[in-house]
Amino acid sequence: MRFINKRKMKIGFIGLGRMGRNMVLNLIEHAHEVVVYNRTPKVTKEFIKETNKALASFSIEELIEKLPKQKIIWLMIKAGKPIDDTISSLLPHITKEDIIIDGGNSYFKDSIRRFNLLEKKGVHFLDIGTSGGIEGARKGACMMIGGEKSVFKWIEKLFKDLCVKNGYGYMGKTGSGHFVKMVHNGIEYGMMSAIGEGLNTIKEYEKKFGINMKEVTKVYSHGSIIEGKLMKWVDQGLKRPYFKKIKGSVPKGETEEEMKKLSKLLEMPVLKQAVKEREITRKKPSYAGKIISVIRNEFGGHTFEKS
Repeated sequence: MRFINKRKMKIGFIGLGRMGRNMVLNLIEHAHEVVVYNRTPKVTKEFIKETNKALASFSIEELIEKLPKQKIIWLMIKAGKPIDDTISSLLPHITKEDIIIDGGNSYFKDSIRRFNLLEKKGVHFLDIGTSGGIEGARKGACMMIGGEKSVFKWIEKLFKDLCVKNGYGYMGKTGSGHFVKMVHNGIEYGMMSAIGEGLNTIKEYEKKFGINMKEVTKVYSHGSIIEGKLMKWVDQGLKRPYFKKIKGSVPKGETEEEMKKLSKLLEMPVLKQAVKEREITRKKPSYAGKIISVIRNEFGGHTFEKS
């Protein structure tokens, strides 16, 4: 493998959505050069106008031209077909020892398939599960990294710069990064469902006891056994003007089908029930649905249905 300047790297970054744009800003602040590309040119133009720090490209060819001989290309786009289509577009232009990183919510078996495809061309591939939401992308994320360990070590500086202290690690062989992240998402679903269920129960007794829900979430999120980021986001969300507008039905997110696969792959009854509860809210909106929706909006900017 050719030498990469570990102190300062120049990388290509595809995808300027909520997570991607904040990761790019994070990289720039750590003195890395970033060439950005988004399938919608308007998004790229607006991002460059706003930051004036990244290098713009408006085609895959232009992206490649602006990168060094050994290329690092980070994909932060929707899982599934968009990843395959982007890799297909890159294949004619990438060469031996280039590195492609998928930092999205891809299914781990797809990551293994993509690794096998790229390996035939001598191109390296890392599958990275990224957590921490928009705030984490901007100020320090959490990353679960799978693939060739030598490649991980070679560009570890990127992960160190993008993540909070002790917030990244090498999980194992190809597919392990996205597998560990998938299980993480399953745990997250269960925790969010439990918070929604609990607060829904308290809501039922709100009038009987004269309970102030904002006081409940304030106390829960400061010093209690169940305090944490999820509870912090509930506490923040209840104070937002938009909270009253939430219908209480949880929209189907990008990871829901992945969670169904996981619950079939392994015995995870809590996850199975959490997915079922989300489906129920679409037929019968509830306060629990409002709580899950507000958490999703706070950490990821996910849309919600309005009442």
